[in-house]
Amino acid sequence: MPANLLKLALAAAVALLFLCSLVAGYIQTQLLVPVAKDSIFIIASGSNLSVITKRLTEDDLLPVNKIAFKAFALLTRDAGAIQAGQYQLKAGMQSQDVLALFRSGEVIRYRITFPEGLRVKDWLVRLQGAPYLEAKTRAMTREEIGQSLGLTTELEGSLFPDTYQYTLGDSDLDVLKLAVREMSKVLGDEWHGRGMTSISSPFDALILASMIEKETGYGPDREKIASVFHNRLNIDMKLQSDPTVIFGLGSDFDGDLKRSHLKSDTPYNTYTRKGLPPGPICSPGRASINAALGGSSHPYFYFVAMGNGKSYFSVTLKEHNNAVNRYQKKQKQ
Repeated sequence: MPANLLKLALAAAVALLFLCSLVAGYIQTQLLVPVAKDSIFIIASGSNLSVITKRLTEDDLLPVNKIAFKAFALLTRDAGAIQAGQYQLKAGMQSQDVLALFRSGEVIRYRITFPEGLRVKDWLVRLQGAPYLEAKTRAMTREEIGQSLGLTTELEGSLFPDTYQYTLGDSDLDVLKLAVREMSKVLGDEWHGRGMTSISSPFDALILASMIEKETGYGPDREKIASVFHNRLNIDMKLQSDPTVIFGLGSDFDGDLKRSHLKSDTPYNTYTRKGLPPGPICSPGRASINAALGGSSHPYFYFVAMGNGKSYFSVTLKEHNNAVNRYQKKQKQ
């Protein structure tokens, strides 16, 4: 090659190298541009890089050069594809971190909590009020919900109280499926570790656990209340549990349990019928399930609320009547 052509080629190569270094430097500078403000950014399924980049820049979220951002994304596409979902952008995040976030799939996760003792109607109210959660159950009957969840037993009592996470695009049925699966797991674990008890099936254990859950929120009393119910079941004595009566009254209960209610027969009135009611009356937690399957470890047959969240337990009816007079009179005063 003639010397002048060689010099020309070298000059062109140097110029190209210099230009490439300028472009690389510019892209690197653009990648350090920070997000302008905190924002929730949603990437719809099927969105391409051009659409995403356009929205980022035109919404004043990321004042970066569109071509530079797209070029870096294409050059690093081996790092993974951008995933659909809802992302939390924080002010000060650099452009390259935004791209890495979109590729990570670390979408915003929402939390919804269901305390022990809630009924299905309470679960549905909470679910239908949760943000970004599709409310599929709103137009469904209880039977349809149960069928969608694959239940062979009642929906009441089949949901484990806990905190669950969901993301944009999930529905209330998805959360309920998690709760059903968790209840099945917890109930199975507790059933395999059960003590000596007359409870003949996991479903009956769930019924008894739901009664214990509604009778007290004071942990140390659960085992004693379980003993009362077990002792009564063992001698075919009526369980006489107010919460089951209230459940059986349904919408007729106005918050004031009267003596006439205790005499009004329903399948759930344990004052008029012996044995367990036909189904659970709420969603019990693990502690109540454990207590229900622990059998009887106390001689008690009676208990009455003391007005401070705790209960007083008695072996004999005479002792119980004295306790009722003492604590009910105190509560009225």
